[in-house]
Amino acid sequence: MAAEERDVSGVALVTGGARGIGFEVVRQLAQRGMTVILGARDLAKASAAAEELSGDGLDVRAGTIDVADTASVRELADWVTGGFGRLDVLVNNAAAFADWSETASGADLENSRAVLDTNLFGTWRVCQAFLPLIRQSEHGRIMHYRRVLSQGA
Repeated sequence: MAAEERDVSGVALVTGGARGIGFEVVRQLAQRGMTVILGARDLAKASAAAEELSGDGLDVRAGTIDVADTASVRELADWVTGGFGRLDVLVNNAAAFADWSETASGADLENSRAVLDTNLFGTWRVCQAFLPLIRQSEHGRIMHYRRVLSQGA
């Protein structure tokens, strides 16, 4: 049996997990036997998505995390520390998007700053906060996923 087909135990966190590809990553990790924390900025959306997957018999827990907010990231890291003591897989999926049709000379710099705070500093912030928990795992992994949209997508 291939490694990716075996059941595994452990704890995973997927940021941006309430919809789209993040939701599917949560599903697949949980189907392999992991306890998955489905992270999203909106607790109601995270809870609804987690309940949908839990209804299929999967161990999915809702968690609130805004990767652009240090306090939010720290709060979830503290919750994971208290509840599990380790994190085996961190999937950085949360992302913000810019209007790629803008030119550099006419770009809205506040929007650009928000995108950087989420996509660059947010990912970095999450890694820093959860790295001590990843180090508690025998086989901890950090994965980054970024969607690249072409113009008109």
